[in-house]
Amino acid sequence: MFKSLKLKLLFYFFITNIIVLSVYGVFIYDTAKKGVLNTTDAELKMISIDVIPDFKKDAYENAKDIADELIDEFSIKPLFVKIIYYDKGSKKIIYETLSSKEYEWLFNIPLNEIGHQGSIYYFDKGSYRVSSMLIFDKKETKVFIQLAIEKNMDSSYLKQLYFGLIIATPILLIVFLIITNMLVNRTLSPAKEVIESVKSISANNLSSRVNTNKIPSEINELVATFNQLLSNLEESFNKITDFSNSASHELKTPLTVIRGEIEVALKQNREPDEYREILRDVLQESISIQKIINQLLFLAKKDTAELKNDFKELYLDEMIAEVLSEMKKFTQAKNGDIIVKKIIPATVHANETLLKIALKNILRNSVIYSQNGSKIFISLDKNDKEYLLMIEDNGYGIKKEDLPFVFERFYRADKARCRKNGGTGLGLAIVKMILDIHHYAIKIESIENIGTTVLIKIPKTE
Repeated sequence: MFKSLKLKLLFYFFITNIIVLSVYGVFIYDTAKKGVLNTTDAELKMISIDVIPDFKKDAYENAKDIADELIDEFSIKPLFVKIIYYDKGSKKIIYETLSSKEYEWLFNIPLNEIGHQGSIYYFDKGSYRVSSMLIFDKKETKVFIQLAIEKNMDSSYLKQLYFGLIIATPILLIVFLIITNMLVNRTLSPAKEVIESVKSISANNLSSRVNTNKIPSEINELVATFNQLLSNLEESFNKITDFSNSASHELKTPLTVIRGEIEVALKQNREPDEYREILRDVLQESISIQKIINQLLFLAKKDTAELKNDFKELYLDEMIAEVLSEMKKFTQAKNGDIIVKKIIPATVHANETLLKIALKNILRNSVIYSQNGSKIFISLDKNDKEYLLMIEDNGYGIKKEDLPFVFERFYRADKARCRKNGGTGLGLAIVKMILDIHHYAIKIESIENIGTTVLIKIPKTE
């Protein structure tokens, strides 16, 4: 009905207050009516007791005379009287008298003849209140007096109370609404602050977060969810930005080379062998571009949570054997060889595809950055807490000052050699990303012109 939360709260509060005040007003008015009724009952009892001394012991009293006396004494009008003489032996009424035959219907009430002397009972008969009291309990006879007077339900007190409630209820509603509006505004102020914080966040400051220090617990989860959404957006935005920057940076050189080769080829007529050589260079650069794009897309598009969903039980020793088989032709192209020093059976919980990519990248680097005919050594061992996967080569090595940066994207320790061998500077960045997803540690030790050792620590599966 209302789109505004504030209006909804005020509306529900308004309806609730109408119900509460109405019930409370009815309760007060009903209590006041009962008070007036109790006053009438007390009055009837007092009159009933007062009339007792006027009764003669050996004669029947006349109800009309008693009524006239009571009206004069108490100034109560109308007042109707009925006197009943009840025989205890026959259990029948032996005599009764009424002050007014016209109002005989008022005394169509139970006699309650088993009551004790002084016991009194009250009855409602339309707008009248009727009492029945046992005033004498003689040896053979019981005498009852029944009185009827109008209930004073139209008293000035009840009228004032009624109109007071009618006037006070709307005033109280208005006052409550004003107070409630102030309280709702104060309660919703944190939500408004959150809205202002959200409005201030744009693509230029996605790292900003909504402060949760003064946020009520009821909306804290919503704010936390929004902050998580911002984190996801920032991560995606950074990936897109990194991809854009990286692509423009890395594709510039091969595209420049391709353009230069084509321009040179078109400057003059050449022999077929020269064209073939140019085409081979263009093809090589095209392959390099394709490799860069594939690796950039891998780094940019992969979602960590999505990749972890593909984890399963994996026999690590069998996976290593498969990778070595797939790398055989690549190694033989440089007359090299991969020698297995030790492989123990090992079972882990991991993503097989990703681990294969990581291991292939490490082995490919070892082969590429080693002399022709070099040997690569691989082993899988364990200690008390983890499996140890080690790859060793006797290649060109890495300078000490370059080691801290080898996992950064597009970092090349030897740029000239990397470009010559088709390196993009992304291989070890991908390795590091894959191992981080698995929570595996990697350590690289290298000495220039001596060789490189890569050690991967894999926690044992519980």
